[in-house]
Amino acid sequence: MKVNYKSIKYTAVFISFLSISSSVFAGEVFELEGDPGENDTRIISALNRLTYDRVVSDKNTKGFAYRYVTKWYSPLVLDVYVLGLAKRDKMSIIRVESPKKGAERVFRNFLMEELTKKEITGGFGANSRNLDDYADGKLEPYNKNYLYSGSLALIQPAASVYYNANRSPVYGGSDRLKGMFGYIMLDLLLAGLGYYYATTTMEKNSALDNFMHKPSPSGNVLDSPGGGVFLGLLIIPRIYRLIGGMQDTYTHNRIMEISASKSF
Repeated sequence: MKVNYKSIKYTAVFISFLSISSSVFAGEVFELEGDPGENDTRIISALNRLTYDRVVSDKNTKGFAYRYVTKWYSPLVLDVYVLGLAKRDKMSIIRVESPKKGAERVFRNFLMEELTKKEITGGFGANSRNLDDYADGKLEPYNKNYLYSGSLALIQPAASVYYNANRSPVYGGSDRLKGMFGYIMLDLLLAGLGYYYATTTMEKNSALDNFMHKPSPSGNVLDSPGGGVFLGLLIIPRIYRLIGGMQDTYTHNRIMEISASKSF
């Protein structure tokens, strides 16, 4: 049997696109007094307060003076770049990147307040509740549920994206639409490839078998030798979303925790 390597390649490319598409052109930027060297300790300390000591300096600065990234096991994902301004003394440019635009905005405001000691209001952005409403008790901070997000991820990954994006400052702009559309398309693509592969491995009766009235195979793709591949391809986006849903839920709940204590 001939394996369709081109389809497998396209599937891998699509998965890679899904994982990076939300952050390729993302990033929130602000200026900070002091050169990058002077701000190094302050920045990493503020980031570790946000992530509970899960941020480290990265030597792969990609041309910037400093770079800070969250550790691989951190459910809250951050990438912070620092660059000095050549034409202005004692000033740094800080760029905050995260998989979701809404989270980037909140984390930028958190850093701005932690590093400048100036209160930033409206930390959730224009499409969300004002931070002061939570701090003043007008609105109760609400947490997302890991069980709900994970269960929906197993049923349909796009539903998990909708749950995590609904009334959450983590998602901003077109994050929700791109996430849901991406998972729906990925699910259809992998299911189609898996079904096609499974049907090509089905056993079929020969003319002699039919003449001898030998029972024919059930015709169920799950009973075919390729049934495991079909199920495996269906599981891929669900496992991927389980991890993403956990990260989204943790990030949302951490932002709610920050808003309740008015830490930024």
